[in-house]
Amino acid sequence: MRNATNGFSQGFSTALPLWLFFLFCFFFLGYPVPLSILLGAIGGLAGGWIVGWWNSKDEQTRISELQEEEESEEAPIRLKGLRSAKKKRDASYKRRLLKATYDELNRRIRY
Repeated sequence: MRNATNGFSQGFSTALPLWLFFLFCFFFLGYPVPLSILLGAIGGLAGGWIVGWWNSKDEQTRISELQEEEESEEAPIRLKGLRSAKKKRDASYKRRLLKATYDELNRRIRY
């Protein structure tokens, strides 16, 4: 919640100067004052929204990265049994393969 507020405040503080910038630009280009105020407000809100989004996106990514790290820390505990079962299966497969190769070599040597 604090991250969203921080992004909003940065966007809002950027929106006010942008609004004034667009207001004066439209006014000096010859647009009527009410239209300059309206278009300046639209430009300022759009710019502030983009700045707020831009600043808050990095913080949301950090939160998701922290959640992934927490999940990865829990994963070895749950997968511990699976890893040992896989090691046993691989060792058994290697033993059978070596035994079959050894038996084949013995059979060729005898004949």
